[in-house]
Order: sequence, then C-alpha cells, then structure tokens
Amino acid sequence: MHADIPPLHVITAMSDADDEDFVAQLLHSQGWHIRHRAVEWESAKAAIASSTERTILIYSSDVRGFLGIELAPLVGENLFAICIDDVPIAAHPLMTCIRERINAPQPLPSRALPISAANSSKRSVLVTGTSGAPGRSALALALAQEFAITRKVELIDADIHSQSLEYLAGDKELTPKLQLSTLNLAARSPVIPESDVLLRLIDIGALPPLADVLSDRRWQGALMHSSLMQSQCILYIAQSDGLGLLRLEKFIQELPLLTTNVPVLFILNQVGATRLDKALSERFVLLMDGRAHFTIPYEMRGGLIPSLTKNNSGLWRPREIAKIAALITSQLR
Repeated sequence: MHADIPPLHVITAMSDADDEDFVAQLLHSQGWHIRHRAVEWESAKAAIASSTERTILIYSSDVRGFLGIELAPLVGENLFAICIDDVPIAAHPLMTCIRERINAPQPLPSRALPISAANSSKRSVLVTGTSGAPGRSALALALAQEFAITRKVELIDADIHSQSLEYLAGDKELTPKLQLSTLNLAARSPVIPESDVLLRLIDIGALPPLADVLSDRRWQGALMHSSLMQSQCILYIAQSDGLGLLRLEKFIQELPLLTTNVPVLFILNQVGATRLDKALSERFVLLMDGRAHFTIPYEMRGGLIPSLTKNNSGLWRPREIAKIAALITSQLR
C-alpha cells in the first residue's frame, strides 16, 4: 500500500456536530477540499451522486437516516468510505486510520509540488528541530561539507527567524563543491526555489507543532509545509532538556499528519554530563523505539560545535559527522 495520500474531495456525514467540525478542520488543514458537510444521510447521498471527483466519505453510522445497504453500491474507484465509529476523535488516530484505508495510486500529498521525471534523482535533506536546540545550523554546515567531499551540494539557509549560516561559514574556504545559499525572506516565497543541484540541505530553523504548520495559511507556514513534503529525509535535532524532549514527543505523535513516509533521523545534542542529562539521554532512546537516531555525547561536542566557529584552521571534520552523513545516505537510497 502506498503511504502517500493525494488531495481528495471530502464529504463528512456525522451526527455529532463538534466531532464533525474537528474532522473537517483537520482535513482542511491538509489542503483537502471539504465538498459537503452532511448532518443526515440523504444529504450525503445527494452529494456523493453529484460528485465527479475522487472523493472520500468520512461518516459515523449513527448519522440520521443512514443505511449501510445503500452505501455499499456507491463505494468504488472514485469513492472511499471510512467509518470512524471506533476511531478516537484526535488528529493522530484519525490520520492513521485514513492512511491505512486508502491505497493511493498518486504519490503526491497536498500542497506538495509535482516532481518531474527529470528531477526524480534530486534529493533534499531538511534540517530542523526543537526550539533552542543547540548547533542545528553548525551541524547542517558540517554535514554539507562532508557530503561535498564527493558530490556537488547546495546548503540553503531558510530559517525565517535567524539566518546564521553565512556567519558560521565566515571567510572560510569551503569545499569547492559546496554552494551556500540564503533564502530571500523579503520575497515571501512559499517554496524553496528550484536548482540544478542534485543534493540540497535545507536549514528551515526550529519547527513549530505540525498541526500549527499545516493550518498556517501564511507564507511562512506554506514554506515549512512544502519543505517538509518535498524532502527525502528529515534531520530533527532535539534540545537535551525536559521541554525539548516534550516537543520531540509531540513531533513524533503528529508525524502522521504529514501523510508521507519521509524518513526522519533524530539527533540529541547533549548539553551536559550530569545525572539529569544522562536521564534525559535515556528518555530520548526510549522515545526512539527503533527509529533511526544518533546521540552526540557532551564530551564530543567540543569536537563538533566549537570547531565550526571562526578560526584560522577552517572547518574541521570530526568523525561523528561522517557517521551521521552515512545514516542520512542510507535513508536516501
């Protein structure tokens, strides 16, 4: 079954007005078109009969006048019917249910830009994480340097709050195959401009809750959404404190909202070596539950982050960067 869900027209038919409103708002945040919101079965049937587009029916069996025997003949290639009687009215279980029920023949989710056959070999790695996570941009720069040893790489600073990659690079002589670009925020573009470079690392900055990103109709929300949907790998860096891990846990819970199976590599950048820090590291490993992850221990940070500051020796290549780059490469294949 394909994991991606293309844009669909939606008809809701539910007896509980509050539940119906939640479902409609959730699917609208995915960019889907809410074609009809029915409070009784006859109205839903009329909307189904007049629909000429690929449509999904989200319904509860207690909607007034509902007869299952009338629904069965209507279900076909252009109509998916999903009963949510036993599904909790919450974003995660609803989107999980929809993903399991729909075998989507098209690979593009909502708001994603079409990828032509000529661009199918292009790869984008999105670098993001929790607010306050230390070393995100420095890590992106070091990874870009690592990849640029063997191929042409573009590193894009698309952080809408604090663009710092040019400062971190300073006057260093970067690897010739590394191209550093800064997104023009004044243009308010909802997408990252296309380029001919086959591998791009995009530093998008700290990631708000996914539900907020998907419902944000401003250009900033559209930029983050399109970047998430177009990436072939997400590098998520978590801050090593209680709040950082809470945000990480929320991100994991909301991942089904993306409606794609983009691989995510999680990194914990530890900020200390106390008993509390070790407990946080253990909690991070438990949250991973088999997911691809990497922990940068406190004693190693001296070889990762400070080496990327301005000095005469340029950018150093610690072995931890090579390991992370290898993990990303395995996810891109």
